[in-house]
Order: sequence, then structure tokens, then C-alpha cells
Amino acid sequence: MKTKIGISELNELKRINKYTKKNIKKLDSDYPIQYLIGYVDFYGLKITVNKNVLIPRYETEYLVELTQKYINKLNIKNPKILDLCTGSGCIGLSLKSLIPSSSVTMSDISSRALKVAKKNAKDLSIDVKILKSDLLKNIKEKDYDILISNPPYVMTTEVLPNNVLYEPSLALYSKEKGIYHIEKILKNAESYLKEKYLIALEINEKSEEDLTKIIKENFKNITYKFEKDLSGKTRYLFIFKNCE
Repeated sequence: MKTKIGISELNELKRINKYTKKNIKKLDSDYPIQYLIGYVDFYGLKITVNKNVLIPRYETEYLVELTQKYINKLNIKNPKILDLCTGSGCIGLSLKSLIPSSSVTMSDISSRALKVAKKNAKDLSIDVKILKSDLLKNIKEKDYDILISNPPYVMTTEVLPNNVLYEPSLALYSKEKGIYHIEKILKNAESYLKEKYLIALEINEKSEEDLTKIIKENFKNITYKFEKDLSGKTRYLFIFKNCE
């Protein structure tokens, strides 16, 4: 199945003089046009992307929007934010842009992804801390207000659109059930968070039952809720502690 390409994206490809025979051939093979353009607009920020990072999508923009609303609603002042599996850095950079008083740490296991995140932070002149870490392993600080992540969550049995297969598998797949990375985050998260905290995760739409079980096994005295994306799919998990 051919991937639909927007007129605005094609026009941008032409504007930057990359509408070449070679690139048209790539598009005919469902190569992501965002990689050819070299950037995407994410929450008003120009985010550089290449084959080493996932292409930011509207689902993740909505995660940022919901998280900002919760931070405001919960009256978390000067939030200290940890963005795991940051990829291009779109989440952490947009939150820092939206909440200038925040301090943001962004991490990823991929050195190539971190190179992109660092470029974006530099190009956008946004002051964040960026470090390499396999989930929480190399995180030294223990007092974050917010833990946010769009981790790998695709099930190995899922059939993905052709264009998505060009994106890094390391950032996509999370074993058979699509919860391997999220489970590791949830089992260790509280050690890195303050007494009052918010966890915000983008998840697989089919994982609600499995994640509910993990939450009940690993957390006490918390509130949690699953929320839907703009297409009506269960896409987000929020966990609150002492946020009444």
C-alpha cells in the first residue's frame, strides 16, 4: 500500500530543491518524505530528523499538550522533567519551550539519536541536559517531578506500514507484547521521582490490560488514567502521586 504524502510536504521538498529523480524513486518505495525534507514541525519547533530517529507524530504532540495541562492543573512549579527515549528530543525540547522555568533532562540509548537531539537543542537554542542511558540505568538524579516518555511499544507481531519500516527498529519494537520497555520504566520509576510526581507515557493501544496489572503490582497510593488520542485510540498512560 502506497503511503499518502501531503501536498504541503511535497511543496516543501520542491522548495528546498530535493524533488529529484533519486528522491522520487525513494518516495515510490515508501521512503518517509520527512527524512528527505530533513525536519518536521513539532509544536511550533523545527525538529531535525533523519533515519536514526523516529519521525515525531501528532500522537506525541498530544502527549506533550496533555502533560503541560496536567503540570498546570497540578500546580507543579519549576518542574524538573526527565524525558526517556528522547530520540530527536521533540518531547523534552517542546516542554522546555512551553515551560521556560522547567529543567529538562533528555536521554536515549542510541548515540546516533542523541546526536540528533543535541543538534536540535543547539539549533533551537534550548538549554537542556542530554545524556546516554538505557532507560534509567545511567540516570543519577533522584528528584524529578515529571517522567515522560514515548518509548518503544510496537509488538513484534504487528504489521507496520511500509514507510514506518524505514524508521529505527530500536525505537519501535518492545518484544512480543509491546510493553517490555514500559514495564522496566514503571518498575523503577519511583526511585527517581519526588513524593509528588507525574508519569506520562505514550503506549500501545492494545496494552491497557497488561499495564493495569503492572501498575497494581508496583505502585501504592497513586492515581492513574488511560487517555485516548485524537483518533479515539487508547494511547497514553498518566500516573499521579500526591497530586490531589
